[in-house]
This record gives sequence, C-alpha cells and structure tokens, in this order.
Amino acid sequence: MNNNHLNGFGEINKPALQKTIVAKYSDFQNITENLFKYIDFSDKTYINRLDDESVITNDENFLGLMESIKQIGLLNPIYLFQKTKNEYIIISGWRRLLALKEIYKSNKNMIFSQKAIIFNKNTPNEVLENTSIHENTKRKDLSILELSYKFNNLAKIDGIGVDDCLKKFNIGKTQFHAIKKAINFDPFIKDFVLETVGPLKSDYLNKILEKLLLENSETSAHIVIKNSMNKTVEELKTTLKNLEENSEKSREFFEYKFTKNGATFKIKETISEENCKKIENYIKRLLKK
Repeated sequence: MNNNHLNGFGEINKPALQKTIVAKYSDFQNITENLFKYIDFSDKTYINRLDDESVITNDENFLGLMESIKQIGLLNPIYLFQKTKNEYIIISGWRRLLALKEIYKSNKNMIFSQKAIIFNKNTPNEVLENTSIHENTKRKDLSILELSYKFNNLAKIDGIGVDDCLKKFNIGKTQFHAIKKAINFDPFIKDFVLETVGPLKSDYLNKILEKLLLENSETSAHIVIKNSMNKTVEELKTTLKNLEENSEKSREFFEYKFTKNGATFKIKETISEENCKKIENYIKRLLKK
C-alpha cells in the first residue's frame, strides 16, 4: 500500500484540491439551533478524541472556545455526514459543535453562515476518514481575529501591557494595535477582507467602509471595499482623506460631533425638504453604525 493511498487526498493541504473534493461530495449550509436536532453526538465513528463529553465541557480551554465563538464567531467550518434523511454524524469539529450546543441553550437565534459542510450519502468512506484525520490533525497559526481576541483578553484578564505583548509575540506596535482593533471591525471586513489583506490595510478599509456606509448603500460600499483591497496603505490613506473632505462638503447644511454624552447636531435654520431627508437618512445610518 503506497503513501498516496494512505494519505487519501494526497496533497490535501492545497486549497484548490481540497475545495474540489469538498465540492464533489458536499455543500455548505448555515448552522442554526435547529441543526442540532439531527446530529447524533453519540456516534463517534470519525471522532479522533478519547475525551468524554462531560470532561471536555468543563475544561477551561472549552469555556474559552465558547467565549471566543460568542465574540468573534465560528472561524472554521464543521464537517457533517448525512447518514439518513434526518440524521447527521460528525466528521470534524466535535469540540466546536459541543461549544455551539451550549451556546444555543442561552441564545437560540445565532446563525453561522455557510459554516457547516455536509457530505452527502454517496460520499466514499475513504473521503470521510481522510477528512476527519486531516481536519483534526492539521496545525494552523492563529487567525488575525483569534489573535485580536487573545490580545484583548490578555489586557483585560491578565493585565498584560502593550510592551509585554510586543515582546511575547514579536510584533510591531502599529501592527499590534491594528490586530487588537480587528475584533470590532465591521462584519464584512472580518469575514471577507481581514485574512486576505492583513490587519494594517484592513484597519484603513474598515475606516473607509464606516465613512461610505454613512452616505451609501451597503451593497455599493462593499463593492468599493472589494475594489480597494489591492491598494497600498498610502493609497488607502489618501482615499480616506478624500472621503473625509468630500463628506464635509456634502454636509454644508449641517454638522455633528461626538461627545461623552452622545452626538450633537447643528442644522441651518432654513433648509430644503430634500436636505431634510438627507439629514434623516444620515442620522439613521449613523445610529446603525
């Protein structure tokens, strides 16, 4: 028996090949509270863990995983196999599913978009076995969002300062602050931009998106962000500066500023009905932000 057969997918770590195999036998679905009615947690055919569920759910790391999912969402998908019409078994992501199971006890409305990969009934056992082994043994660096969560927790819970973090993670101050802020970025930036362009550019793109959303639809704002992802940091700085200047010009008939007690608006005494509508829409977008 050769190594290629043992490896199953061969060079499975290559994204293109992995996507091809997943696409051939499965599709992506949203994770909702309703999904858990159909998952057989007792079937551990593909679970590569010896730990008992009661031990896992009381572990400090598990509680940290739950809190992380609540704060930054589910970063990696879970894999299920549709054994029968109304029954799924877990291929990979047992701990994450246990965490979600606990989370749904107190919040039944959470939706994790396209985070369940469901293998169909015709999936060869070899594919299921190798997916299970691969997904449960591969090592990954922390994502930017996971680092952001970690940095914020270190400061909040352990009282570790900026300088200590810089030494601990061998990271520059500018990058550190950008990563630390990432947890509060707009969902679009976190889901579709952050891991592609990195924390520094994402920080500027997030600021640009905030400006765009005050005066544009979400769809058009997202298109601008997508088209700006290949720009340099300097080009993004210029874009942000121009947006700020244009925003000031477009608001000649009113101005606002934030204070500790909220926001204050100054509006010209006589304005047109059209400008009244603009102010109304602007405030709505500002509150939504």
